[in-house]
Amino acid sequence: MSLRRVLVVWGSLLVLTITLGAGAAFATHRWDCWAYGDYLINWYNGASGTYHYIFEEEARTDADSWHNYTDIELVPINSPSQYDSINAFNGYYGFNGWLGLAEIIYYFGCTVTEGRARLNQSYLESGYSRTNKEHVACQEVGHLFGLDHNHDSSNTCMNDTILTAPQPDSHDQELINSIY
Repeated sequence: MSLRRVLVVWGSLLVLTITLGAGAAFATHRWDCWAYGDYLINWYNGASGTYHYIFEEEARTDADSWHNYTDIELVPINSPSQYDSINAFNGYYGFNGWLGLAEIIYYFGCTVTEGRARLNQSYLESGYSRTNKEHVACQEVGHLFGLDHNHDSSNTCMNDTILTAPQPDSHDQELINSIY
């Protein structure tokens, strides 16, 4: 094999290695292939008391909420729906290991038609701050948009190892906007 060919092969391997390494550094944090059909998503907030306000703030009304921070538009509806919707609830679901839960209820292929976000008061009412509760609500709604946990940033609600960042970060915004 000629010296030129050896250099081309090694150079190609070097470029490939660097490219794959850079790709890992900019991981997308997608939650499998889940996404709604488009950026208009029905939003039913069936949570009660303080949790109603927490879900509303984290999903729709805060300046850094998903609705205001991304291209997603959450359209309020008056009852739970199976059609292009996120339905948010709270309750005492027991001591089962989760503070919040995002569930894909109905889907076709990778297209979600109904998702449900739940906050578990069994845990959250036992010493968690409002900021902690907001973080969990933000994360569960983010999952339903198609995001997975993000351990690379301490400034996003998608990091499940902290509970002190009740907002998406710029990476989350870019990823959501690329999905929708």
